[in-house]
Amino acid sequence: MKRFLVLCLAASCLFSHAAAQQSDPAAAQTASDAAAAQQADDQAATQAVTASTGTLAGRADGKAAGLQATTRKPREKKKKAPKARYAQILTDNGYRYDLDTRNLRWIPLPHSGDEYILDVWVKLTQEAPNDGSDGTYTYPEKYYLAHYYVRPKTRQIQFLSELEVTGGRPDNTVKGRGYQAQNWEDLTPDSIEDVIYESAVAHVGKNKLGSSSHGNMNIRDAVEEYLRISL
Repeated sequence: MKRFLVLCLAASCLFSHAAAQQSDPAAAQTASDAAAAQQADDQAATQAVTASTGTLAGRADGKAAGLQATTRKPREKKKKAPKARYAQILTDNGYRYDLDTRNLRWIPLPHSGDEYILDVWVKLTQEAPNDGSDGTYTYPEKYYLAHYYVRPKTRQIQFLSELEVTGGRPDNTVKGRGYQAQNWEDLTPDSIEDVIYESAVAHVGKNKLGSSSHGNMNIRDAVEEYLRISL
């Protein structure tokens, strides 16, 4: 009986050992699969980190480029050419008429409290002066300065004086005949005075036809007007 039990125990041990040997390949395969899966997960995580790092680097490069663009020096604006002082308005009888736009200004009408007129200077220059190219005597350069008052409210003009300038600058001490209320002239269409009137009004702006509005007065005009009222 004892011998039978010993034989049974020995058989049981052999069976258990054989079963263990048969299950080892499956366990090994399972462990290998688990290791492969872990390696795949590690590779995916590494790729994700690399992609994220590349995106962040791209954003950083973009921000750096944008910052560089915003910190660039602005382009220098081209300076405008100074406005020409004289504007040609007419050619007649061998002379060119140029309006002096720098001295064109509104002034109070003398002996009037609410009306303004235009103070106008016109330069007359001979178009083809004798330059001595034919061997003849050369005359000094000469031109004329004509002074007018223009009254937009009534469409009238008043000639004040004409100054002849030869070989140099005009003399500032020369005075005209001055303003006279009876010297206002109505305009004749297409006359020289009509062209001077229209050109002066077009360049300065009508300013409500010479009313009391000071919209087109410059600083000098405003100061002169203030002093005139104060006195």
